[in-house]
Amino acid sequence: MYLNSALVAFAASIIAVSATTVPDGVYMITRFTNGTEVYTPSENGVAPIVLSAEDLSAVRAANRRDMLSSSTLNTLSKRRTDCWGYQLEEFGIDRAYEALAEGWAGNGQDVCSDVPGQRRYVASLRNQMMVYYCVNESGKCGNCNRDDVYYAMAQMDAKCRRYEASWFGWPGSFEIVGKARQGDNVCAGNMNGVPF
Repeated sequence: MYLNSALVAFAASIIAVSATTVPDGVYMITRFTNGTEVYTPSENGVAPIVLSAEDLSAVRAANRRDMLSSSTLNTLSKRRTDCWGYQLEEFGIDRAYEALAEGWAGNGQDVCSDVPGQRRYVASLRNQMMVYYCVNESGKCGNCNRDDVYYAMAQMDAKCRRYEASWFGWPGSFEIVGKARQGDNVCAGNMNGVPF
């Protein structure tokens, strides 16, 4: 009896959980070529969360139903800021922004997408909203600090409505900071107007 309980407890601590809603927190996210995403919490000792391509499709379909169309979805500005045309929940974005800038980025954190065909990004999730930093090209590394997050958010807010889903990328860089709903298809690795 005790052995079974111990085995179940041990297995639960090492097995990744599959879910369509990820709890609030800051995660290093790895997107594999098959569409699966693994959310590794920034807290030590917490099991990663695995979202299959099917899980992500269900979340994105739900998000798409209430997304407004935007005339800017298929154009990019010189400043590499794109507005997606739908509003986000203010409290969640404010908390996610604060957690990414102050809680994670701080004086600088490195993120590498060093495995071919994989993308890595860090997302701060609050109330099913996210603010993220992305290395949007395989084989590259980047560094993000709180000033980078503040600057990118100011650029988005200058071009888009304040709580509108959007992203900012530095000219000539593969690094992106953005804000969106949890589960939106961000960091997709292309620059043709597809949200990333």
